[in-house]
Amino acid sequence: MCISTELLTHRSLLLAIAGLWAMTYAGEPAQAAPAESITVPHVTVTYKGVPKSHAEAVGRTLSAAREAYANEFALALPETIRCSIECGEGIPTRLYTDGNDRVFLSIPSPDKLLRPTRSGTFVLYGMCHELGHVAMYRVLQERDWMSGAAAEGWAHYAGSVVVDRLFAQQGKGLWAIDPYDFNADGTARLDRQLAGKPSDIDRAAGLWRELGAIVGSKEWTNVFKDWQLVKAGDSRAASPADASKALLEALTKSRPDKQDKLKQWWAKAGPLFVEARPASAFASQTIDRKRLEGRPMVLSDDDGTSDGKRSIAGGGHAKRFAAPGGGEWYLTAVSVFGSRYGPPQAPAGATFEIGLCDAEMKPIVVWKQPQALFPRGEAKWVRVAVPPTRVPPGEKGFHVCLQFRPTATQGVFMHFDSSNAKQDEHASFTAIPGQAGELFAAGEWMIRAEIERPKSADALGGK
Repeated sequence: MCISTELLTHRSLLLAIAGLWAMTYAGEPAQAAPAESITVPHVTVTYKGVPKSHAEAVGRTLSAAREAYANEFALALPETIRCSIECGEGIPTRLYTDGNDRVFLSIPSPDKLLRPTRSGTFVLYGMCHELGHVAMYRVLQERDWMSGAAAEGWAHYAGSVVVDRLFAQQGKGLWAIDPYDFNADGTARLDRQLAGKPSDIDRAAGLWRELGAIVGSKEWTNVFKDWQLVKAGDSRAASPADASKALLEALTKSRPDKQDKLKQWWAKAGPLFVEARPASAFASQTIDRKRLEGRPMVLSDDDGTSDGKRSIAGGGHAKRFAAPGGGEWYLTAVSVFGSRYGPPQAPAGATFEIGLCDAEMKPIVVWKQPQALFPRGEAKWVRVAVPPTRVPPGEKGFHVCLQFRPTATQGVFMHFDSSNAKQDEHASFTAIPGQAGELFAAGEWMIRAEIERPKSADALGGK
């Protein structure tokens, strides 16, 4: 959810705000030491480089928007929202949330907080938009099936409605630093976008609005809970058709009296909302661990010493391996040199994914594991056993992908080794299952794969 300075024009601002957050942390999450802070009901704003009045405008907007989400949608936001504002020459214009309880705004000049016709940025709308993400993600945590257009479309729709409510309640005075008719930035703008040449995000926003009209504006928590129970995104190898069917069934099961309308709505929304992630043609094949030789081979190219670490939001860490020789080999465990940052205890429900993918990064199978496996602070090797699963043979090999979905305040640092890196044999990427990603040029991720062969049949009939 980053805003790029070059994109901050009136028509493209939505896409700028809606861009998926893809930030990389090279060390402990950077947190500017703001000079001052202000507190309004349920919101704390720390700020540096802007006048107190500007920070107060942001704080009041977040506070009012938090209340509006509860009143309009019956969606609960955190007890306290923490916002950081950093302003200074050369600082890029960005607005994003960690998906939990923090909002981050960086701007090169205080003028970027003026009305859109003067600044080119819709900051008031943007704050309402970002809280839409937080409101959804607090309930719908298992959403791998959801497309970027659907996620951003929800925040666009919900944020637009909240903008309308804030204007109706407080008028121009809410944005006291430069009062203006921000009502035009709400659903009126969404209507104009839908009437013109709507983007996929615009279309998704319109579809969310249609769903709200069917189920009721106070039903969103239950809709997200129903989809959370489905866990349609547990495996990226699951077909979009299967995920779509499961999501529709969950939606209609709780609302049998609206079944026909929901089916008609899903016929339009499903193809846009459910992201297609092509699975590998190499089918998942498991074996009983007792049928393996019990002599694991560890595939590794690191020297055991870290030369750096990364935490990647919006992406993951992928490593290519190749099983030796012919015959069948099964992945039995993955070892990772990493460390967790954030609270002393990993947040309840915080997980990461280990994906076994083919040479083209298409998923064969994905396993979820608790982030609590990683120690907080000092990095250590963490070995995770997985169900013995056959890996693709041949020189092209296979990939092991890890995705932690970190935020600025909690996640896992993946360490890398640069001493043995060879550009012509480079095997590390920033990628997730289903996406090719990019070469990680700084070194090789400290990921090791354990593989084993099945027992050979005894010539005398034994096993």
